[in-house]
Amino acid sequence: MITSERKQSLSIALGIKVGILFNTPSHPTKGEDIDYIADAEIEEQVEAVQDAFKKLDLPYQSFPLKDDIESLVKALRSYKPDVVINLCEEAFGDSHLEMNVPALLELLGIPYTGSSPLALGLCQNKGLTKDILKANGIPIPEYQILKAPEDWKGGIDYPLFVKPLMEDASLGISRKSFVRDYVELKLQTKYINKKYRQPALVERYIDGRELNVAILGNEKPQVLPISEIVFDFQNEPKIVDFSAKWLKESEEYEKTRPVCPAKLEPHIENLVKTTALRAYAALYCRDYARLDIRLKDETPYVLEANPNPDVSPDVGFTRSLRAAGIKYEEFVKAIISFALERKPI
Repeated sequence: MITSERKQSLSIALGIKVGILFNTPSHPTKGEDIDYIADAEIEEQVEAVQDAFKKLDLPYQSFPLKDDIESLVKALRSYKPDVVINLCEEAFGDSHLEMNVPALLELLGIPYTGSSPLALGLCQNKGLTKDILKANGIPIPEYQILKAPEDWKGGIDYPLFVKPLMEDASLGISRKSFVRDYVELKLQTKYINKKYRQPALVERYIDGRELNVAILGNEKPQVLPISEIVFDFQNEPKIVDFSAKWLKESEEYEKTRPVCPAKLEPHIENLVKTTALRAYAALYCRDYARLDIRLKDETPYVLEANPNPDVSPDVGFTRSLRAAGIKYEEFVKAIISFALERKPI
C-alpha cells in the first residue's frame, strides 16, 4: 500500500489543473504495418486516466500530440496546466522521438509525470541499458549489437535471441527471434536491420522464469507484487513475442498467462526485488517503471527496463497495482504528487 506519509503528500494534488499528454495512434515510420496495433493501445491508457480524474474530481484537459508541435505548445500555454501526465510513447509515428516530448515540457517549465528525457533515451537503447547494468554489477545475458550479420563475433552459445536495438512493446519480436545457428541468426539480423532500420541486439537466450517487476516511487521506491508470465508451450522458445502481447486470437496469446503475485521462495523474491531496485536506480528511472527479468538458477537476469510503462487496465503494471491493493486513481494521484514535488518554487 501507499504509505501514510505519501497519502498526506497527495493532498497537494487537490485543486490543480492537470493535462493529459499523449501521442495519437499513427502508422509507424518503420517496421511492420501490424505494429500499429501496439500504438493504438494508447487510447486505453488515456481513457483509464480520464476515469481516474473523474473519480478524483480533478479538472483536466487532454493534449493529443499529432503532427503539429506548434499547436500543442500553443494549447499548453493557453491552458497553463500545473502538471502533465505524460503518456507519450512516440512522436509523429517514430518511437525514437519519445524522449523529446518530456524535453519539450521541461523547456516550457511544466512539471510532468514519469522519467526524464535522459532515462527514456538510455532505456530505449537496449545496448546502453545493458552497458550501464553490467557496469553496476547487475546480471544480464551476454550480448552483441549487430549493424549487419557480418559483425557477429561469436563467443555466445546458441540458442540466441534477436530483437531490435531501440524498440519496445515486443515490436520486431516473433518465434523467429529465437535462433539456433548462424543461418537463422543471419536471417533475423538482416530482417531487423532492413525492416526496422536499426541494429539488432543479440543476446543469450535465458530459459528461465519470466518476471515483470513493477516499481512505484522515488526516494523510497516500493516494489509492487511481482508478476510472472507462465508459458503453456511444451518447447522453447518461451517468449512474449508480438503475437503473445497483442494478438488476442493467436495461440501465442492464449498460451501466455500472467500470474500475480508470482509464487517465489522468500529469499528469491527478495533477491529479485533488490536487483530490480538496483536497476531502477542505475538507469535513473523515476515515479514508476517495470523491469523485465528472467530467473534462472536463482540468478535474476535483467532483460529490459521500461520507464513510463503501459498503464492500461489489463497490463502487467496495473495488475501489480491491484495485487498491492492500490486503486488506479491512487496511482494517478501518486505520480501527480511526484511530479509536483519537482516543481520549482
